[in-house]
Amino acid sequence: CVLNYKNKSVTPYKNNLYNLVDEKKLKDEMTQFKITEDAKNIQPEDREHVIPIILRILYGKMTSKLGADKKGGGQTRRSLVMRYLAGCNENELKIFIEMAFDQFKQYLNMAPKDIHEHVLANLDLKSIVAPGKLHSVLNLFEVVREYFGGYMNDQLLSELFKIFYAVNSTVGGVIAQSDNVHVGYLKVMKNLRTLAISTLRKLFEQFDKYPWSTDELYVLFETCLWP
Repeated sequence: CVLNYKNKSVTPYKNNLYNLVDEKKLKDEMTQFKITEDAKNIQPEDREHVIPIILRILYGKMTSKLGADKKGGGQTRRSLVMRYLAGCNENELKIFIEMAFDQFKQYLNMAPKDIHEHVLANLDLKSIVAPGKLHSVLNLFEVVREYFGGYMNDQLLSELFKIFYAVNSTVGGVIAQSDNVHVGYLKVMKNLRTLAISTLRKLFEQFDKYPWSTDELYVLFETCLWP
């Protein structure tokens, strides 16, 4: 349905888009149809129309392959897609972040401390995000950090990190109510916090020049280090 989109800015790239959809042609197309601005395969005035379609196609390819493939091929697919999408500019990477973390998109425009307080104030143990989903979000956050982090300025990084704060606040909020949580569920949440702490270490190592704000550090200490 994406390729039926009637737009004169998209029409010249229809064959490229079809090839990205076609499993047999996907890899070759990603090799030949570079999306970096330097490659000039996409006219500057067309990027705002074409790139979001490419993002949707390839994000769908990546996630469906990861869900269906248990033999490691999904990891290879993910690496290929993420390296390819690293050719996007920062505005386009932001579109990817909003799409990939759609369930947490509401937090992208909130301050870190507000995210923490909002999550705790609205935490309902009966309707919380499933641990498996939280685990998937943390894993995807790690992938985005690894492949895109080096291409992001501090402003975009600060928005990406808000996803991390929201997940950590959810996990920390559940652990704080341990008396009301089933022991098996609590163990899963503690494992998620361990994963989050590992991710936090990588953030500080990779982004050693990032200007962490007082509020950001407060949330990280409250959710990862103090509980």
